[in-house]
Amino acid sequence: MKNASLLINALLAVAVGVLYFLHFSSGSKAPETTSTVNMAAVDSISSFMRIAYVNTDSLWEKYEKIAVLQKELESERAKSEKRILSRTKTLEAQFKEMMTALQKKAQDFEGSSKGMSELIYNTKMRELQELEQNARQFEAQASEEVADLQQTLTNQLLEQEANGTKEINERLKAYIKEYNADKGFTYVLAYSSEAGGILLGDPALDITADVVTGLNAIYSAEVAAQKKDEEKK
Repeated sequence: MKNASLLINALLAVAVGVLYFLHFSSGSKAPETTSTVNMAAVDSISSFMRIAYVNTDSLWEKYEKIAVLQKELESERAKSEKRILSRTKTLEAQFKEMMTALQKKAQDFEGSSKGMSELIYNTKMRELQELEQNARQFEAQASEEVADLQQTLTNQLLEQEANGTKEINERLKAYIKEYNADKGFTYVLAYSSEAGGILLGDPALDITADVVTGLNAIYSAEVAAQKKDEEKK
């Protein structure tokens, strides 16, 4: 499961690049916030095109929904590991029991084989060989079962991650569209100090604070509304 954990953690890191804005309720309006963008500086820097960017590193640290998504995925990953470990221990115990029974029969056979006829001796030998073959076959099937279970649970986690990323992208597009209604940016780009195509960004074009504030406000409102609905039930 270690490889599965590494894969999931890697996908979590990749998802952050896609998660760079977040969460917009269907049909709801983004709350009004005080803009931190110096539009005069933007107009001066981008005389032909109006460009802004979001620092995804900062967004990763400050957007509350991302932390929630991480915790959910980590919780599911822990459950998957626990389930795999439990099944592995069960199968190992069964295999050990089979081998113990086989060894006992072999010892009993060895102790009584001297007085046996050739026919009985050969019959007992075939029985022992069949028991050993069954034990080895069980071991192989158990190993395959654990591998299949691990792959299934990993795929489920990947699907959960993909669905979350898809939802986030849809919310992002809706939020940026409304945010940009009175800004008129031609492009809103994603910037990261760790990776990405943007090597340098002028601070005057950084709209990260606006995006984080707006997204967190939306998320907080959704959480409050959900709690209110739960209290009514």
